[in-house]
Amino acid sequence: MFLIDIDLNKFIGTVLFLFAIANPIGVIPVFLSLTSSETFSLRHKIIITASIAVAIFFISAVLIGKQILIFFNIGLNDFRITGGLLMLFIAFNMFQARYSRVNQTKGENEEAEENIKEIAITPLAFPMLAGPAELSMLMTYASDAKSWSYKILLIFASIIVAFLIALVLWAALPIEKLIGKTGINISTRITALIVASIGISFIMTGIKNEFPMLAGI
Repeated sequence: MFLIDIDLNKFIGTVLFLFAIANPIGVIPVFLSLTSSETFSLRHKIIITASIAVAIFFISAVLIGKQILIFFNIGLNDFRITGGLLMLFIAFNMFQARYSRVNQTKGENEEAEENIKEIAITPLAFPMLAGPAELSMLMTYASDAKSWSYKILLIFASIIVAFLIALVLWAALPIEKLIGKTGINISTRITALIVASIGISFIMTGIKNEFPMLAGI
């Protein structure tokens, strides 16, 4: 019965935004570089593993995000502002067409090269596809939820986005050949505008809630 209460526009918006901030199209060059010498079947195993890992990270943020905030005594508005700042940082890198979300150490890179399957979890799933900004967004939305129906909506959105990410990575070679690196860079920069706008919205909402006098309330 909870499906009756779901706002379809909100659901679609959540899916689109989560997909945009994960930016799997921008990850294509890195994915192809890391798996260039691998077989077709192994590349698909990496995609499946990475997508499942992304779904697990997203769903965990929805289910236990609020408990994590409570455990560390972090206010929701503080976390909302922090998440907004992270989104701005991600958007800034996207504007410059940078694909690495968090710097990997030399040792981590060498370890990933030694065992190609490990790149499915890190750095591919985390932090490149399911990074701090995405998890912050889901934790904030889940904490704002007044009922379980919205949390279930977030879980469905997370699963759909993980599936869409898998589709994009499966089509990585055709996409790169079709639009080229220039097209990928342009798509990434356009997406960055959306990510930056949502980041600003998060920050402004957090500030207004913390300092209602600034909002004229």
